[in-house]
Amino acid sequence: MEKLLQFIDTLNCSAGRYVKYLILPMALIVLYEVCCRRLFNSPTSWAFDMTTYIFGAYFMLGLGYVELHDRHIRIDVISLQLPQKIQTWLRVLTFPAFFVPFIASLTWAGVELASDSWAMWEHGQSAWRPPIYPIKTILPIGAFLLLLQGFSSFVKDIRKLKGGGGHES
Repeated sequence: MEKLLQFIDTLNCSAGRYVKYLILPMALIVLYEVCCRRLFNSPTSWAFDMTTYIFGAYFMLGLGYVELHDRHIRIDVISLQLPQKIQTWLRVLTFPAFFVPFIASLTWAGVELASDSWAMWEHGQSAWRPPIYPIKTILPIGAFLLLLQGFSSFVKDIRKLKGGGGHES
């Protein structure tokens, strides 16, 4: 089990390490578009689509990494007032009740969405008409990475409750 958890953590850490560099081409494309639009009055037909696709990949492929380091945004005003052990119990109880069904459904729906897109070689509606199937493939991959990392966090929380280690970030 330890090797599996280590593999999941390493996989998501690596994904996060590489995905963070997507912000650079996205920023360069935005800069290029702003210069073309404002300085030369010649907007591009592709920049908006590209930045949307790059940000989508950045967001989805980084989900597992963010879970690994416990940095997801949550509304936990009440739970933060509770003792650490109760917070851990809440995470353990909500994992199978909420996290797994939601993220597993998202993964499954993403696979169906990507499969349909690949089957029809789907392209965008803009004048540029970029292929959409590669970006739709990233949705189930990112959701699956999050599901795996959620499992790893769940096991660590169980161990923490049993007194054998904790949630490493």
